[in-house]
Amino acid sequence: MDLQLKGKKVVITGASAGIGLASAIALASEGCRLVLIARNKARLERAVAEVNSVVPEAADGIPADLTELAAIEQVVIDARDELGGIDIWVNNAGAIRGGAFLDVPDSQWASDWSLKLMGYVRCSRAVLPLMQPQGGCIVNVVGAAARLGNPMYLAGGMANSALVNFTKGLSQVGAPRGVFVKAVSPGAVAGERWERLVREEAAATGVAYVALRAERLAAHPLGRLVTVQEVAELVCILASNKTDMLNGATVTIDGGANPGVYL
Repeated sequence: MDLQLKGKKVVITGASAGIGLASAIALASEGCRLVLIARNKARLERAVAEVNSVVPEAADGIPADLTELAAIEQVVIDARDELGGIDIWVNNAGAIRGGAFLDVPDSQWASDWSLKLMGYVRCSRAVLPLMQPQGGCIVNVVGAAARLGNPMYLAGGMANSALVNFTKGLSQVGAPRGVFVKAVSPGAVAGERWERLVREEAAATGVAYVALRAERLAAHPLGRLVTVQEVAELVCILASNKTDMLNGATVTIDGGANPGVYL
């Protein structure tokens, strides 16, 4: 299927690694022109180089701290000027830390929500007016913790639940002007972040890391975690106008690990 993404102008936040970088490579391969955003300039430059090694001159980067409103407003303007417009915006920045409820200080909640939750809200609020004249698409990357009451990841689960609600509500704001809002909801994704969360849980509960890791993997019906490439392919599909009737939807990709019959 031709996703009709060729020539689309795309911005991806949190694009220096993981799902963000994989999505950048996938969208570049579909013919998109991209601006990648990340806080760490050195990592961002490496990510841009990696994308351009796959599709020459497909991507540029703008370093920005998306915990600050002024920085978000400026980076949206800079990205628009670099690309000559914005057709697709992928909200992906932010990795909320885990930890036992009584051990996580107020400052950590505030810091993590400032990037992951309020970052999505602020970016969307800044880019929506730029998209309204010609239409566009916002894709939110919202973790499957939205549906799981994990006592070791309450801050993350609560933020992701809020972002599912945000996706649905914002879709109704954008639809009359042809701006569609959709979300991809990955379950546990293979990589450094999942390994870190398992180590944090093991340390907090006193369970051996190796045993806990094996237990988590054994719980997956497919015997493995979702890959960043698989999530990136779904990002491409949701970014396409072929899936505009999924406006407001949050699509789970977890290999069937979540036994629930919703989302």
